[in-house]
Amino acid sequence: MPRFICLIMLLWWVVPPSFARAEEPGTASPETSSQDWFENPTRTRSLVGPTALPLHAGEGYIGQQAFLITAAEVGLSERVSLNAASVIPIVALARGFSDVPFSLLAGIKVTFPLTERLHLAFGAQGGTFDSDLGGLNVVNGVAAYGVLTYGTGDAYVSLTVQPIFTWGSMDESGSAMVLPMLGGFIRLGRHWGLAADVALSPVEGISAPFAFATAGGRLLGQHWSVDLGVLAGKQLHDSTLAVVPGASFLFHWR
Repeated sequence: MPRFICLIMLLWWVVPPSFARAEEPGTASPETSSQDWFENPTRTRSLVGPTALPLHAGEGYIGQQAFLITAAEVGLSERVSLNAASVIPIVALARGFSDVPFSLLAGIKVTFPLTERLHLAFGAQGGTFDSDLGGLNVVNGVAAYGVLTYGTGDAYVSLTVQPIFTWGSMDESGSAMVLPMLGGFIRLGRHWGLAADVALSPVEGISAPFAFATAGGRLLGQHWSVDLGVLAGKQLHDSTLAVVPGASFLFHWR
C-alpha cells in the first residue's frame, strides 16, 4: 500500500496540466456578465484533470500543485501550449540542495473548438521521475491523451483518455496502462467553486488495476488560485483505501 500511495502522487504529477484560459472569440467576457464575475483563471482544469480549453498566446501560470510539484504552462498561440512539471525545487529544499535526483515532465497540447460549448484537445508528454519513495526509484514515461470538454468557463465537464507507457528500475521491459478520467468544475460564487474527478485504470501496468476519486474546493482571484481537496484511491483487488490530502497554489498571468 505505501507503494500505491506513491503511485497516486506520481499520477497527480503525470496527468496533463492545463490551467488559465481567456474567452473564446465571439463570447462575452465574464467580467462584463450580469453576475459581475471576473474571468475564471482556472477554467481549463478540474482538480487533477485537464479540460480541452486553450491558453491564449503569452498566457500562463506557475506554482505548486499537490504540495510537491512545481508546475508551469505557457500558451504559444491560441491553440498550442507547452507545459512542464518537476519535484526538483521541493526535493532540493528538503535535502539542503545536496544529492538532488532529476525529475522532469514536459509536454504539448493542441486544442480545437468544435462548437461554442464543445472543445476537443490532443497532447503528448514525456519525462522521468527519480525518487526513493516507496521503492519507486527511477520511472520513465511517455503518454498521449485526448480530452473532450462541454460547458462554459464557470461550469464544465471533461472526459480524458490517456494511454501511458512506463519503464525504469522496477520494470526494465516497460509496461502500458490506460487512464480514463471524468472531471468537472462548477463556480458557485465570485471567488469560489467546487471541483471533482474520478478515474479508473482497468489494466495492469506500473501498478495493479486501480481507481481513484478527488473532490475539493477552489478559491480564486483574477491572478491566483488555491485548491484544497482529498484524493482517495484503491487497487481493485485490495480492500484497503488510501486517502491523500492535496493543496495547490498557482499564480496566473495574461
